[in-house]
Amino acid sequence: MIDALVKFFPTRYLVFGLCCFGLLLSTFSLLAFGAGGALLLLFGVLVAVGVYDVRQKKRSILRNYPITGHIRFMLESVRPEIRQYFFEGDNDAAPFSRAQRSLVYQRAKAEVDKRPFGTQLDVHAEGYEWINHSVSPTTLKSHDFRITIGAGRALPYSASVFNISAMSFGALSANAIQSLNAGAQRGGFAHDTGEGSISTHHRKHGGDLIWEIASGYFGCRNADG
Repeated sequence: MIDALVKFFPTRYLVFGLCCFGLLLSTFSLLAFGAGGALLLLFGVLVAVGVYDVRQKKRSILRNYPITGHIRFMLESVRPEIRQYFFEGDNDAAPFSRAQRSLVYQRAKAEVDKRPFGTQLDVHAEGYEWINHSVSPTTLKSHDFRITIGAGRALPYSASVFNISAMSFGALSANAIQSLNAGAQRGGFAHDTGEGSISTHHRKHGGDLIWEIASGYFGCRNADG
């Protein structure tokens, strides 16, 4: 008997059928007793959604599972949040791990960012690297790691091998550009302007600049382009 009932009325339409029954019952209650208006509105909306789901041909899930099929899309929409707060590990990097983000937040807020008694990282995992102190240190010829650009020219430049890479003013704030250039001035290295030209913020603290000509969209053109 159950098989015959399922063949006549598939169980995937059960919620839709219950909503239709609830609509009829709430309509009768409103007409007979003057109560149930809120339920009538609720079941009316659900039945309308179910009718739309059955008639539409864009999504097979909604057509086969009217009303309840929307739960799938609701869960899909909150999937990133659910994964982030309940299932994602502290060291799952996609593209940055929660531990890395927390470190940035803590340092930005001047909070304690040190974790005593070891690390949460797997130090035996493939790709984990560290630097140990040497028991027999070697004297380096230069502690500044610099190279000379334009040797033999009129104005050779002694450049550090560690510099600030290209980040345009259009992508960073004025304070960020000024902070980067102030750091370059104090550290004795250069600051690449990026494609966004040289602004007054690049020149404020007097740090060395690398002028990126690039495609010339912003940094190398006059008023008429």
